[in-house]
Amino acid sequence: METDDLSQVWKALSDPTRRRVLDLLREQPHTTGELSAEFEVSRYAVMKHLNILEKAGLIIVRREGRRRWNHLNAVPLRRIYERWVSAYESHWAGALLQIKRTAEHSQSAQREAQAMDRFHIEQKIYIEAEPLQVFEALTEPMAWWSHSFSDSPHAIQLEPRVGGRFFEVFDESGDGALYAVVNYIKHGETLRMTGPMGMRGAVIGVVRFDLELQNGGTLLALSHRVIGEVDEETHIGYDDGWRELLETHLKNFVERGLRLRSAASNT
Repeated sequence: METDDLSQVWKALSDPTRRRVLDLLREQPHTTGELSAEFEVSRYAVMKHLNILEKAGLIIVRREGRRRWNHLNAVPLRRIYERWVSAYESHWAGALLQIKRTAEHSQSAQREAQAMDRFHIEQKIYIEAEPLQVFEALTEPMAWWSHSFSDSPHAIQLEPRVGGRFFEVFDESGDGALYAVVNYIKHGETLRMTGPMGMRGAVIGVVRFDLELQNGGTLLALSHRVIGEVDEETHIGYDDGWRELLETHLKNFVERGLRLRSAASNT
């Protein structure tokens, strides 16, 4: 949400059925039919709950043919957390919750975690600029992309064309990593890439950005699908990483002209 008013989020979270829906979506995306089968109420009632969650920004809906896929959007929850939880409180709350999880952890949960071999991240963010301007910024990763491998101002590069590489150069020796390859691009509207995005092991990943004009600005939607040798820790890390990159770095770059220090040093 782009205002300080979180009343819709609190309203959505106040209902136990809607909280249960979010619990289910936290595990994986579900179609509306799958969610309806989980509750004793009518499909119409479930649809009403989903509409409330969507209006609050807590779920993202993508339609594939006649099927409506519902995805958890953790951004509003993260904003609540950042507003009311201090770093000190977060440390102790996290420690206590970890004790609780360890004590309650069952053998079935362990098997489920070991069997996890895919994840799907969906995020949306509103940027106060027109889609073409956001797209041009999105394809200039040196200005907003941060990575721990290198401080070089030329480290992260994206070739905005079909077959173009999204890659990193570690140093002057030419060492580096290929993260993805562009397989669909429509300036101002869509960018889709396939590749491991830095994950090790046998991984297939698809990253997609969709840009939509909304209220004079741009609603930027990210979709990142991964299948392969991945675990829950990797999922959480990439979910948090994308949120920081888009909500902080890209948004600040487009709206305020703030470039990362390593990129700015090249200007």
